[in-house]
Parts: sequence; structure tokens; C-alpha cells
Amino acid sequence: MPFTDYFAAPFEPECYAFERLMEKYEPKIRKTVTRYANMYKQYLCLADYDDLLQIAYTAFSEANDKFDLTKVAPDKTPENVFIAFATRTMEGRLSDYLRKHYKNRSRESYDRDDSAYDIPDEATESLNMQMLRILQDHLPTLSPREALYIKLSVFHDWSTQQIAEAVHVSEHTVRSWKKTLRKKLAPLRDEMKKRK
Repeated sequence: MPFTDYFAAPFEPECYAFERLMEKYEPKIRKTVTRYANMYKQYLCLADYDDLLQIAYTAFSEANDKFDLTKVAPDKTPENVFIAFATRTMEGRLSDYLRKHYKNRSRESYDRDDSAYDIPDEATESLNMQMLRILQDHLPTLSPREALYIKLSVFHDWSTQQIAEAVHVSEHTVRSWKKTLRKKLAPLRDEMKKRK
């Protein structure tokens, strides 16, 4: 049952109820899009913002259609639960789109730019800053858990067991983060091998 069935005034057609719902949460939708656009702004142009907005609108509509009012706890406000669900749906769609967009852009830049990574002089920067500079272009493709793994293992020299205990997951899970990281950072590794 769509959320608009709950949101609609008596005898109001669903299309009008959905328009009112969209109008009411337009600022929330735009704020979500702006936040994600700012995270990837170096890879986006102005036209991309309109694409992101359309993706968010579509995700909001999809959330409306998939929302199940029967699963809302009696002590919760259905509208608040719906907005949380709609926000997660929009964020998921935007994140997926932007990761694919970033991958395509980074592939294009590899094709255009055959130069190797610029590794700064050790005397002027700390080793951590040098590693961050080299990883900077690849960070947007990483999940939060993978980024956390890099931070703890590379920059703080934590073992798999220490990371697992700190994050409250199994060591197997931490090793799976490492495995996916290796795949995602393979272009960087290949580039560094060429450099040697």
C-alpha cells in the first residue's frame, strides 16, 4: 500500500496526494541531492545536478510505492518512518549512480592521461600525507567500511584482529573488506608497478 494512501485527504485522488507529498518534502529531497553532489563535485558538472535530482525524485516515488504501513510500530509516526525510508532509498540510488559515474570518469582520465602518479618528496611531507594524496582519487569508490579498514590498517598499523574487535565484526568480515579493496585499488597498484 503506497504511503499516499495514508497521506491523502478523504476522497483525494492518489496523484494529488503524491503531488502534495512531493511539494512538502521538496526541500529534503534537494538537500539530499546537494549533499551527494558536494561529495562528488570535482567529477560533476551543472547538468549532472539535474540528473541527480531526477534520480532522487524517482527514488522518492519508488519509496512511496514500496512503503508498507503495516510494518510501522504503533508507537511510531508513519510519516516519520516513511521519510526515513524514502531518504535511505534516495541515498542508495544517488550513491549507486555517483559511484558508477566516478568509475566512468576515472576510466576516461586514465585513457587521456598516461602520466604516472606524482609522488611528493618525502622531505616535505609525512608518509601518511603522501599515501593520502596517492589514494585521494580512489576514496570516493570505497565503502565506509573499506575506508575505515585503510585508515586503521595502513595509517594506524592495526591487525585484522584489532580492527574486528574495534568494529564488532568477525575477522573473516575484515578480510573480505581487504579483498574488495584489493580489487578496487588494482588500477592504483598497476600504476605504481609501472612507476618502478
